[in-house]
Amino acid sequence: MPQLRRAYALVLLFGLLGFSAPAHGETSKSQNGPATQNQLQSGERRVTLTQTVEPSFHIEPIVHRFEARRGAVIPFQFEIKSTGKAMNVSVLPVRLRQEQTGIILHDAEGDSPKEIRFTSPNQFRLAPGESQFIEGEVTVPLAKSNFLSFGVLVRDNGQVSADAPTDTDATQVRAGIKFVTQYVLRIDIETGVKDLSQMDHLVFEQARIFSERGMPVAKAVLANPTEFAFECAVRGTIESSNSSRTQPFRMTLPSRINLEGEERFLVRVMPKSKVVVSAPVDTLLFPGEQALKLEITNGRRAVMDNEFQIRVGENDFPALKTQLAYLSEGLSVNPAQIAVGKIAGVSRSSNLRFTNNSDKPKQVQLELRDLQGNPLDGIRFSSSDFQVKPGRTKTIRASIQSTKINQALYGEVQLLVSNDGVQSKQSLPLAMLLGKPPATSVEIGEIQSLEKNGQTSFRLMVTNQGQGYAPVHADLVVAKENGRAVSLSDGYGRWLKPGESRELMFEPPYSLEAGKYQVSLNVQTTPEEEPYTQTLIIELTPEVAAETAATELATAVQAG
Repeated sequence: MPQLRRAYALVLLFGLLGFSAPAHGETSKSQNGPATQNQLQSGERRVTLTQTVEPSFHIEPIVHRFEARRGAVIPFQFEIKSTGKAMNVSVLPVRLRQEQTGIILHDAEGDSPKEIRFTSPNQFRLAPGESQFIEGEVTVPLAKSNFLSFGVLVRDNGQVSADAPTDTDATQVRAGIKFVTQYVLRIDIETGVKDLSQMDHLVFEQARIFSERGMPVAKAVLANPTEFAFECAVRGTIESSNSSRTQPFRMTLPSRINLEGEERFLVRVMPKSKVVVSAPVDTLLFPGEQALKLEITNGRRAVMDNEFQIRVGENDFPALKTQLAYLSEGLSVNPAQIAVGKIAGVSRSSNLRFTNNSDKPKQVQLELRDLQGNPLDGIRFSSSDFQVKPGRTKTIRASIQSTKINQALYGEVQLLVSNDGVQSKQSLPLAMLLGKPPATSVEIGEIQSLEKNGQTSFRLMVTNQGQGYAPVHADLVVAKENGRAVSLSDGYGRWLKPGESRELMFEPPYSLEAGKYQVSLNVQTTPEEEPYTQTLIIELTPEVAAETAATELATAVQAG
């Protein structure tokens, strides 16, 4: 059982080295004691360690936040309380560092900040259940920064359990793990400084638009080369030469993405640090050259900005195209798939929102056709011939007319768009659910691998064998044996016409190494249908060709 031996050795290694956790007061107590063991047929023993982890002490608050002018001296106080054990506590000021996610930790290698002075002992003994105050004062430096942050490290120096082994059985396996308790406390200060000339030194080192689950996401790396911390906000826009209207989006740190309200968009960047900021882009990105413009703002004032050139491909964001449809240069419509009806869960009307981001007016005509191209009744548009002005939106209401039909009807809304005498034609799928829709029937082919330029990707053919539109979404998890897994998606709920086939593509973001992989497929259609699942075990080799890989994958052992 080599894996068990390695795991046991790893636990003992942590026991020797101790455990130091950097944030929020990760705490525990030392423990020595017998471990459960099971005799295996091979003569080896499986060891199961049972440990109890609990806080050695609590501290309130974790973060003090003050407002003070430069040069002011601010008293502070933290209360520390033992949770039931005696301990020797040390307190010291520390510099802070920041992960790219935005999480702030203490800098073990940095010099202690001279701005903090303790008025209470920085080393003391805390009895079980005893409380004590950590007190001191911080002098606000004369820094041209609107925000300052100082760290206080509180550490339980620990005492190893004095419990001596009482069992002298030589076959008894014992294990000891020592955990170190420490809190990193923060003293944050808003200075109210208006002169933020130092903030001009902040710079976006790189920025891009990438696809996350088929949706566009803007991401940038913000660097602070100065000796000062700053609080700011980051705003982004995407512009193009034919765009007359831009919709700004606010970017946030990964560590704050789950917060609510304005706190979510507070970007705090520490001295000599780099952070990643990102935001989903909900507007439709038309193919072609674009400019991603990023601004750092303090209140309503823009402090600095950077611009990055990006290129958007036709199919870069497939999930977005299920919500918004490209119609013409600069013109889009939402939704891209229209469902109206008289059955539960479906609205009797749908609002089509046309947005013209170009600098020229667009003339649009609407027609309703069935899947054979014949005129289709049953839907009334609030307007079927209209103009969308530059930089404006127009909403057209599609409503079900009174009808005695009690079956589902499927068709298309055909759109004729005129722009400077040039016409283009597009269509949106339309489902009128006036009665129970026909059963969904989607045929799912074999997963195949594709080798191109040393990169392995996967593909899957799906075909709609039913009589109505069928949404399709597929997730593919590719996991290397004893290694990491990558989750891939395609389909994103886009409808398939009756009889239509579509090839779904799953492209890993990195090259897959040679070796065995488990490939797990999950295909979803309508909520009423059970998902289709399949698990395969495959082996990838550097020399595999596209045809060989496809054959091996199609005949792979099905594990579930």
